Amino acid sequence: MKDLEEFFNDINELKHTEREGWKDVVDRPRDTIASHSFGAALLGWALSEKEGLESDKIVKMLLMHDLIMAYVEDFTPEDEEFDSKKEMEREASERLFNDIPDEIEDEFRDLFHELQEQETEEARFAKECDKLDTLFQASKYSEETGEDHLREFLDFYRENFESDTGKKVFSSLEQKSFE
Repeated sequence: MKDLEEFFNDINELKHTEREGWKDVVDRPRDTIASHSFGAALLGWALSEKEGLESDKIVKMLLMHDLIMAYVEDFTPEDEEFDSKKEMEREASERLFNDIPDEIEDEFRDLFHELQEQETEEARFAKECDKLDTLFQASKYSEETGEDHLREFLDFYRENFESDTGKKVFSSLEQKSFE
Protein backbone atom coordinates (compact mmCIF):
# COMPACT_ATOMS: atom_id res chain seq x y z
CA MET A 1 0.00 0.00 0.00
CA LYS A 2 1.21 3.45 -0.86
CA ASP A 3 2.16 5.78 1.93
CA LEU A 4 -1.11 7.29 3.16
CA GLU A 5 0.87 10.16 4.60
CA GLU A 6 1.85 11.35 1.08
CA PHE A 7 -1.82 11.40 0.07
CA PHE A 8 -2.67 13.38 3.19
CA ASN A 9 0.17 15.81 2.43
CA ASP A 10 -1.47 16.57 -0.92
CA ILE A 11 -4.79 17.17 0.84
CA ASN A 12 -3.18 19.26 3.56
CA GLU A 13 -1.43 21.45 0.98
CA LEU A 14 -4.83 22.50 -0.36
CA LYS A 15 -6.20 23.30 3.09
CA HIS A 16 -3.67 26.11 3.30
CA THR A 17 -3.51 27.24 -0.34
CA GLU A 18 -5.68 30.28 -0.92
CA ARG A 19 -7.41 30.60 -4.26
CA GLU A 20 -5.57 33.10 -6.43
CA GLY A 21 -8.65 34.99 -7.57
CA TRP A 22 -9.44 36.27 -4.08
CA LYS A 23 -6.02 37.50 -2.96
CA ASP A 24 -6.51 41.06 -4.21
CA VAL A 25 -10.24 41.15 -3.47
CA VAL A 26 -10.79 40.30 0.20
CA ASP A 27 -8.84 40.22 3.43
CA ARG A 28 -8.11 37.00 5.26
CA PRO A 29 -9.53 34.55 5.93
CA ARG A 30 -9.98 33.74 2.25
CA ASP A 31 -11.34 30.76 0.37
CA THR A 32 -8.82 27.92 0.05
CA ILE A 33 -8.68 25.30 -2.67
CA ALA A 34 -9.84 22.67 -0.16
CA SER A 35 -12.78 24.76 1.05
CA HIS A 36 -13.76 25.38 -2.56
CA SER A 37 -13.64 21.65 -3.40
CA PHE A 38 -15.73 20.88 -0.32
CA GLY A 39 -18.34 23.51 -1.26
CA ALA A 40 -18.47 22.34 -4.87
CA ALA A 41 -18.89 18.71 -3.73
CA LEU A 42 -21.82 19.56 -1.47
CA LEU A 43 -23.45 21.59 -4.25
CA GLY A 44 -22.85 18.67 -6.60
CA TRP A 45 -24.56 16.27 -4.23
CA ALA A 46 -27.60 18.48 -3.68
CA LEU A 47 -28.02 19.64 -7.27
CA SER A 48 -27.29 16.34 -9.03
CA GLU A 49 -30.37 14.89 -7.37
CA LYS A 50 -32.47 17.57 -9.12
CA GLU A 51 -30.91 16.59 -12.45
CA GLY A 52 -31.30 12.85 -11.92
CA LEU A 53 -27.55 12.28 -12.27
CA GLU A 54 -25.18 9.94 -10.40
CA SER A 55 -24.54 12.02 -7.29
CA ASP A 56 -21.83 9.69 -5.91
CA LYS A 57 -19.81 10.03 -9.08
CA ILE A 58 -20.21 13.82 -9.17
CA VAL A 59 -19.28 14.22 -5.51
CA LYS A 60 -16.14 12.11 -6.02
CA MET A 61 -15.19 14.16 -9.07
CA LEU A 62 -15.59 17.38 -7.15
CA LEU A 63 -13.70 16.16 -4.09
CA MET A 64 -10.72 15.30 -6.27
CA HIS A 65 -11.04 17.91 -9.03
CA ASP A 66 -8.53 20.38 -7.58
CA LEU A 67 -6.25 17.90 -5.79
CA ILE A 68 -3.91 18.38 -8.76
CA MET A 69 -3.35 21.91 -7.42
CA ALA A 70 -0.99 20.39 -4.86
CA TYR A 71 1.40 20.16 -7.86
CA VAL A 72 0.23 22.93 -10.18
CA GLU A 73 -0.04 26.58 -9.22
CA ASP A 74 -3.50 28.12 -9.14
CA PHE A 75 -4.07 30.55 -12.00
CA THR A 76 -6.74 33.11 -12.73
CA PRO A 77 -7.97 33.73 -16.29
CA GLU A 78 -5.92 36.95 -16.33
CA ASP A 79 -2.63 35.06 -15.81
CA GLU A 80 -0.49 34.37 -18.89
CA GLU A 81 -0.16 30.71 -17.87
CA PHE A 82 -3.94 30.17 -17.71
CA ASP A 83 -4.22 28.83 -21.28
CA SER A 84 -1.65 26.12 -20.56
CA LYS A 85 -3.17 25.15 -17.17
CA LYS A 86 -4.90 22.03 -18.50
CA GLU A 87 -1.67 20.77 -20.07
CA MET A 88 0.24 21.46 -16.84
CA GLU A 89 -2.38 19.46 -14.96
CA ARG A 90 -2.02 16.52 -17.33
CA GLU A 91 1.76 16.55 -16.91
CA ALA A 92 1.50 16.69 -13.11
CA SER A 93 -1.22 14.04 -12.94
CA GLU A 94 1.18 11.08 -12.84
CA ARG A 95 2.86 12.54 -9.78
CA LEU A 96 -0.56 12.92 -8.16
CA PHE A 97 -1.61 9.39 -9.15
CA ASN A 98 1.50 8.03 -7.42
CA ASP A 99 0.17 9.39 -4.11
CA ILE A 100 -3.36 7.99 -4.45
CA PRO A 101 -4.05 4.95 -2.24
CA ASP A 102 -4.12 1.69 -4.22
CA GLU A 103 -7.74 1.02 -3.23
CA ILE A 104 -9.03 4.04 -5.14
CA GLU A 105 -6.30 4.67 -7.71
CA ASP A 106 -8.07 3.16 -10.73
CA GLU A 107 -11.35 4.91 -9.99
CA PHE A 108 -9.51 8.16 -9.25
CA ARG A 109 -7.65 7.99 -12.59
CA ASP A 110 -10.86 7.25 -14.47
CA LEU A 111 -12.75 10.11 -12.80
CA PHE A 112 -9.85 12.51 -13.28
CA HIS A 113 -9.70 11.78 -17.01
CA GLU A 114 -13.49 11.87 -17.35
CA LEU A 115 -13.61 15.29 -15.72
CA GLN A 116 -10.73 16.56 -17.86
CA GLU A 117 -12.34 15.35 -21.10
CA GLN A 118 -15.84 16.69 -20.28
CA GLU A 119 -17.53 14.05 -22.45
CA THR A 120 -20.14 12.81 -19.96
CA GLU A 121 -23.15 14.55 -18.48
CA GLU A 122 -21.79 13.97 -14.97
CA ALA A 123 -18.42 15.57 -15.82
CA ARG A 124 -20.08 18.61 -17.37
CA PHE A 125 -22.42 18.96 -14.39
CA ALA A 126 -19.49 18.64 -11.96
CA LYS A 127 -17.83 21.52 -13.81
CA GLU A 128 -21.04 23.55 -13.42
CA CYS A 129 -21.02 22.91 -9.66
CA ASP A 130 -17.37 23.96 -9.54
CA LYS A 131 -18.33 27.27 -11.16
CA LEU A 132 -21.41 27.67 -8.95
CA ASP A 133 -19.29 27.38 -5.80
CA THR A 134 -17.12 30.23 -7.11
CA LEU A 135 -20.22 32.30 -7.88
CA PHE A 136 -21.68 31.71 -4.42
CA GLN A 137 -18.32 32.65 -2.88
CA ALA A 138 -18.22 35.85 -4.96
CA SER A 139 -21.75 36.64 -3.81
CA LYS A 140 -20.74 36.12 -0.17
CA TYR A 141 -17.67 38.32 -0.57
CA SER A 142 -19.84 40.97 -2.25
CA GLU A 143 -22.11 40.99 0.80
CA GLU A 144 -19.14 41.22 3.17
CA THR A 145 -17.27 43.99 1.34
CA GLY A 146 -20.15 45.98 -0.13
CA GLU A 147 -18.52 45.68 -3.58
CA ASP A 148 -19.93 43.69 -6.49
CA HIS A 149 -17.36 40.91 -6.95
CA LEU A 150 -20.04 38.68 -8.44
CA ARG A 151 -20.53 40.59 -11.72
CA GLU A 152 -17.07 39.74 -13.09
CA PHE A 153 -17.56 36.03 -12.47
CA LEU A 154 -21.09 36.05 -13.88
CA ASP A 155 -19.81 37.57 -17.11
CA PHE A 156 -16.92 35.09 -17.31
CA TYR A 157 -19.01 31.96 -16.53
CA ARG A 158 -22.18 32.89 -18.44
CA GLU A 159 -21.71 30.22 -21.15
CA ASN A 160 -20.74 27.41 -18.74
CA PHE A 161 -24.24 26.21 -17.85
CA GLU A 162 -26.21 23.73 -19.92
CA SER A 163 -28.25 21.91 -17.26
CA ASP A 164 -31.65 23.24 -16.24
CA THR A 165 -30.56 23.37 -12.60
CA GLY A 166 -27.29 25.15 -13.39
CA LYS A 167 -29.09 27.72 -15.54
CA LYS A 168 -31.68 28.38 -12.80
CA VAL A 169 -29.07 28.85 -10.09
CA PHE A 170 -26.97 31.05 -12.37
CA SER A 171 -30.04 33.16 -13.16
CA SER A 172 -30.91 33.59 -9.49
CA LEU A 173 -27.35 34.71 -8.72
CA GLU A 174 -27.46 37.10 -11.65
CA GLN A 175 -30.68 38.65 -10.30
CA LYS A 176 -29.04 38.99 -6.90
CA SER A 177 -26.13 40.86 -8.48
CA PHE A 178 -28.50 43.49 -9.90
CA GLU A 179 -30.18 44.19 -6.57
